[in-house]
Amino acid sequence: MRICKLNTSHKKSKFDCGKKPLNDYLAKIAKQDVEKDVAVCYILEGEDGKVLGYFTLSSGSIPKEEIPEKESKKLPRYLDIPFAVIGRLAVDKKYQGRKLGDYLLVEALGEILKVAEVLGIAGVFVDPIDESAVNYYEKFGFIKLNSSDRMFLPIATIRALLKD
Repeated sequence: MRICKLNTSHKKSKFDCGKKPLNDYLAKIAKQDVEKDVAVCYILEGEDGKVLGYFTLSSGSIPKEEIPEKESKKLPRYLDIPFAVIGRLAVDKKYQGRKLGDYLLVEALGEILKVAEVLGIAGVFVDPIDESAVNYYEKFGFIKLNSSDRMFLPIATIRALLKD
């Protein structure tokens, strides 16, 4: 088992996390996003190119007024704040319950910290697909934005999480 970037040897169509939009993204869209440089897709690869799980990373920004005041007052007075984006994160149903999602999230946050060494980002945001995903991200300290379902995690929190 290892994490690597999406390539043609991965058996994407056999991946099933139980959520059709996440399955369809990997099977039909991920390769295009990678080719068009709008996302990087990381695969948790099993034997023979089997996809056990995956996550995607890209860049984005959030209007400062979307960030709750407790956090926004720590940020500069820019209109938009730069963030990394975990666009998708999923684990195949056959491998759920083994903490592989946690492993993928920690790996994604680690990649984001590497980027933060060379590019200014204030943290990461996610778009949880449903309430169970909201609950999952809350366990790691993600905070809901003011007027959307998006959640974010400040870069200082990421540093603290990965320090342990």
